[in-house]
Amino acid sequence: MIVLGIEGTAHTISAGIIDEENIYYTSSRTYHPKDGGIHPREAANHHFENILPVIREALKESSMNIGDIDLIGFSRGPGLGPCLKIVAVAARSLSIRNNIPLLGVNHPMGHIEIGKRTTGSKDPLVLYVSGGNTQIITGGKGKYRVVGETLDIGIGNMLDKFARDIGIPFPGGPAIEQYALRGKELLTLPYSVKGMDTAFSGIYTAAKHLKEKGHNVEDICYSIQEVAFSMLCETLERAIYTTGKREILLTGGVARNGRLREMISILAKEANCKVFETPVEYCMDNGSMIAQAALMMYQNGIRHNLEDTSVDQKFRIDQAPAPWISSGMIEVIEDQGAESVISHNEFLGINAVIKKRLSKSYRDKRLDGMILNERTGREMRILAKGIESGVNFPILLDYNSEGTEIVLEKIEGSLLNAVLEKGENLTHNIFSLGKEVAKMHNSNISHGDLNLNNIIVRGENIFIIDPSLGSLSPGVEEFATDIKMVNDFLAGYEDRGKALFDIFLESYKSNFQRWDEVMSVLKEMEVRKRYS
Repeated sequence: MIVLGIEGTAHTISAGIIDEENIYYTSSRTYHPKDGGIHPREAANHHFENILPVIREALKESSMNIGDIDLIGFSRGPGLGPCLKIVAVAARSLSIRNNIPLLGVNHPMGHIEIGKRTTGSKDPLVLYVSGGNTQIITGGKGKYRVVGETLDIGIGNMLDKFARDIGIPFPGGPAIEQYALRGKELLTLPYSVKGMDTAFSGIYTAAKHLKEKGHNVEDICYSIQEVAFSMLCETLERAIYTTGKREILLTGGVARNGRLREMISILAKEANCKVFETPVEYCMDNGSMIAQAALMMYQNGIRHNLEDTSVDQKFRIDQAPAPWISSGMIEVIEDQGAESVISHNEFLGINAVIKKRLSKSYRDKRLDGMILNERTGREMRILAKGIESGVNFPILLDYNSEGTEIVLEKIEGSLLNAVLEKGENLTHNIFSLGKEVAKMHNSNISHGDLNLNNIIVRGENIFIIDPSLGSLSPGVEEFATDIKMVNDFLAGYEDRGKALFDIFLESYKSNFQRWDEVMSVLKEMEVRKRYS
């Protein structure tokens, strides 16, 4: 089957032609704004002027004409509305005039499917990093799942915004990479990680202030890359140990960055994973990736009528059917996580666990030392206050002077993730979780990494462990982030996830007076989600 794919979600208009065996040719033209970021109307005008030339070029270089095409796929979203409409109209016109089946494709799915095709990856954990998107994606049951994402702006947008501040036109990422190679001093920038989610707007604001204070541009660019990429690596590594995946696929425009690729290669080796790097020419937006996703859709029974092809600026990948995806949760390695290893021993006659926080060789040593000490100290303070307030935390028994190792009471029981997989006492356990999270929030403590592997079921009780990403002075948004994490993980149980989250919320609302503030912020966070 010969497929024509047309991409035009943002700055690039592109057409690519593939079949099951060959990627024939990809023709692309990119809009470069004279100043500022992408101007949607100007980009749309650019696409209007260039869409037929790129399609004609792709056909000519593939030694084909439109009559040879069996299927047309186009980027239905997410993206900039005016750009999406140009592509949709052109694709529909070609489809109707030539009686060729048409499929509207989710843009991030195109990135993943072309990455899998060109690298041979089968069941990866995907790090998708581009201008408007920063996500960690994994396979679910008949669709992809987002297990981590930016809470504000995409990493590529952050890089482009700072690049404009120092006089670099779009795209700014490659120039920042070159400046960073000459940087030496690690400057202080916000390191914003919550579980597997990230935030980058604070890095941009702080970097802008550093520039205004006269700091060396090379050092600022070096610091931006080291901090932002370390955040990506940390959240990706946490996802590895949460999902049990052993393949990493790197894709999206920012995935071309050499330092990011180096860091993820180190991470993968330490985590005993295989990393697959999408070829540079397919990291940027391109028509062949849309064709590949359309091919997968068509081969797996997806068909679209004309009314199914309306553009969707916020078309998330977890809304797009992918019946060829069948992977679920894989058994995780116990006693080891993204940040630490656990050993077991007795301490003054008490069954105990020794938690040693691990140094990460992908991080700048100065940043690594700061994170290790800060996280250990924070966890100790949160555990102490939580126990004092009656929260079911493990008791802190001892710690070492280096600040990287603590001794805790061992909580005998089963991880909530495993309990849910077995379907044991679901209503009671989830209701108890809601009550315990409310108790924690009533004590003015946020957790910061409330995934199901940090929750232990012991008899009738729920215990919460590893609050090292939490806070003792949280705002409502940090409470809402905890709730978002629970929802994200329960969503992995497609057949019963929503019902379980409703049970959790019922309990949480009954036990936390400020629940209405939290739910209001949670709704705002959903609206803020980057198109993906």
